[in-house]
Amino acid sequence: MDLHLKKLFGRFQDQFGSGPGLGPGSGTCLMKVDGISPSFIKSIFKGSAALFRTQPWKRLRPGHLFGIRVGKDSDWSGKKQPFPFVQFIGGDGGDIAFYMFRTENDAKLMTDSRETIRAPNVELLRVTYELESLMFPSNRRMIKSLSLEASGPDRFPVIDVTHCTSSGELGFRNPTLEELRFVYAFMKAFSLLHPLLEEDKEKAQKLSRMLYFEPFIETVDVQWPPEMVKGNDFVVVTISHPPGWTYEEKASSTPTENAESSSLEEALVSL
Repeated sequence: MDLHLKKLFGRFQDQFGSGPGLGPGSGTCLMKVDGISPSFIKSIFKGSAALFRTQPWKRLRPGHLFGIRVGKDSDWSGKKQPFPFVQFIGGDGGDIAFYMFRTENDAKLMTDSRETIRAPNVELLRVTYELESLMFPSNRRMIKSLSLEASGPDRFPVIDVTHCTSSGELGFRNPTLEELRFVYAFMKAFSLLHPLLEEDKEKAQKLSRMLYFEPFIETVDVQWPPEMVKGNDFVVVTISHPPGWTYEEKASSTPTENAESSSLEEALVSL
């Protein structure tokens, strides 16, 4: 009886415990996505595991918002990036996840200092790393039947698209194949790039545990698995922080550096 109560209490804490997230997965299952194949699902789980192992939650908090660009806008429906803004949830406790937003304003509307706010009429894609023991039976059956790779100790990703109604209730749907391709490219790129973030010690606040980072923009080529290829085998993925930071801004000091170099050369010539 004690063991039963312990498990029950543990599930209660996972579902309703304090934390910045929106709660555990909704019961969506990738097996129900139109046109999906077992190899596609396996690649998604491999990409998820690769990201999880780099432990971005050690440094990142919901206040750290990143911009994402995968390929060209014309590669995607409506000629725009599906969910080009991302934040990481769970570094301070609660759900371990990352949330992807359609606009920067959507992300700001749903982000508070200690929790995720349910903003009406906002749709986001989320990847929640759930304990297998707490997952819905459909997801557990999928994991077992396809021998899917775990992201962490007994943790697997649950991917859904969530929207908040005007009354604050949550609705859910399965992601599309296109949205899953976008998530895959992000996970592979971010696992390589986020360790390059450099702390901005001048902005650090003594009473805050949140790190501040130097403006960041990096690009990497991600190879599509065979089942995701549409045209080219590789796609260029760019990650920026804050969103919208550009290479021109990053290189703003170059003219000054060139001027200093030129002045030094002139001085040497005069000698």
